[in-house]
Amino acid sequence: MGLGVRVLDGGKGIQSEFEDDDEESLLQFVIEAPDTAVRWGVSGHDETLFNCKQAYQLLREIAEIPVERRTPVLRLLRDGTLWVYRNNGYLQFLGD
Repeated sequence: MGLGVRVLDGGKGIQSEFEDDDEESLLQFVIEAPDTAVRWGVSGHDETLFNCKQAYQLLREIAEIPVERRTPVLRLLRDGTLWVYRNNGYLQFLGD
């Protein structure tokens, strides 16, 4: 089971998209979330949509990742989430 991510503009047009890596580091980031984290609500089996306010919280959670765990896909997540926050867009997670 892996996750896909789409970065959407305000009209929900796709700006970029990517999938989890072979190590499923994105999925692990979600699974390891405490129940107080915004990413705790991401479904590994369905669609989850974050608005720009949720994206801001996710940016804070991503910033807490130790440097040695910041895989290329987690850096893509950070970049996409930052775009969503700055452009009033949406972050769409796509589970299997």
